[in-house]
Amino acid sequence: MKLNLFISRSGVCSRRDAAEFVKEGKVSVNGKVVREPWADVTEADSVTVGGKKLNTEKQVYILFNKPRGVTSTSEDKFAEKIIMEYIPRSFGRLYPIGRLDKPSRGLMILTNDGELCHRLSHPKYEVEKEYMVTVGGEADEALLKKLKKGVEDEGDILKVKSADIYKSWPGRAQIRVVVCEGKKRHLRRLFDRLGHKVFDLIRVRIGRIRLGDLKEGRFRVVDRKFIYSTCS
Repeated sequence: MKLNLFISRSGVCSRRDAAEFVKEGKVSVNGKVVREPWADVTEADSVTVGGKKLNTEKQVYILFNKPRGVTSTSEDKFAEKIIMEYIPRSFGRLYPIGRLDKPSRGLMILTNDGELCHRLSHPKYEVEKEYMVTVGGEADEALLKKLKKGVEDEGDILKVKSADIYKSWPGRAQIRVVVCEGKKRHLRRLFDRLGHKVFDLIRVRIGRIRLGDLKEGRFRVVDRKFIYSTCS
């Protein structure tokens, strides 16, 4: 296995960041500094990054339907309830990808695969995330155009890739939106700037992975082949 891949699979960082650590002389193999990210290593080798020994963990991929009111971090001593309370400790150390804020719900992926974290989080890969957003007020084509055009808020440009009206009621509507990047509270801030209060926000798709019939608070374990083939 190439050295940078070994490091990323340990859950420390992405393969790209691992390559930079190696080039900067922060990585040692069997006690010797190695500066070639493409150097071959095996599980029998002792690899350290910044003096910390790494272990190749079995890669785990979990789909989770986050309920409303749950904080989507692996650790937070101030949170009432965190996402890891729903996942057995036997899976080891996992990290949530694409966090949802506390009032939001829906599909999340948890893993110890640093490369996947990078692939799903970096804007250059343009991985689609689809949401169903219930908002107050009347929704029309003018609103959809504004969502796609975007607004500036606190120095960020907030917009969606696509939007359509899924359902509508008097004074309320459910809008399906797709984004390829996710700034903090991206959709809530965007709708707020356009004068529409968000009553419910649920993520139903990441890449080609759909939430489907996975019930709130439940998880499903999938394999590496599935996750990489559907997150593009």
